[in-house]
Amino acid sequence: MHVDLLQTLRCPGDHPSSWLVASAVRSEGRHIMEGVLGCPVCSAEYAIRDGAAWFGEQDHAADVAGGISGEEEITRIAAFLAFDERGGTYLLEGPLCVFAEALAEVAPARFVLHAPPLNCQGHAVLRGAGDVVPVTAQSLRGAALSRPSGTLAQEAADALLPKGRLVAPAQTPVPQGITVLARDERQWVGERDGTVSAPVELRRR
Repeated sequence: MHVDLLQTLRCPGDHPSSWLVASAVRSEGRHIMEGVLGCPVCSAEYAIRDGAAWFGEQDHAADVAGGISGEEEITRIAAFLAFDERGGTYLLEGPLCVFAEALAEVAPARFVLHAPPLNCQGHAVLRGAGDVVPVTAQSLRGAALSRPSGTLAQEAADALLPKGRLVAPAQTPVPQGITVLARDERQWVGERDGTVSAPVELRRR
């Protein structure tokens, strides 16, 4: 668990959004390998084991992505998520997590990895979260999902910045607040609707 990504995480408890406080037992450089994440609102605690934050007891089963070459998939995801020199924080879920290192070479991005099939150091690794995305609202520039879960897609959408991109399997219901930009037989890519600010009263001098 990279310490620079701790501020991205939130408690998944049923209360107003709250950050999590980390207590490290063992660290390697800027990575917490063993420790606890605690919620100051509900006092819930989530273990950090082998560098991953555990929000439940078991991950969804995930196989390494197959059926398409890694190079093709990396190019596809980078294009769908609109990677550019601005970088930012992105969520990858399930088998797509294996492409994090290659995608980081495309743009200066940081990654939150949701249920990766392999242990991945250098990122925020989330395990046991199920369909919950314990990430603060408007903290992600993009998210790419491998499972066609409507709940998971809505959770990811809620964590996106305005104009942030969401990539999901074609059969996934489109979440509220997302406008689909393109779709094929495999996936669709959508964009988080922009936030409209409150009207401002103008007065003549």
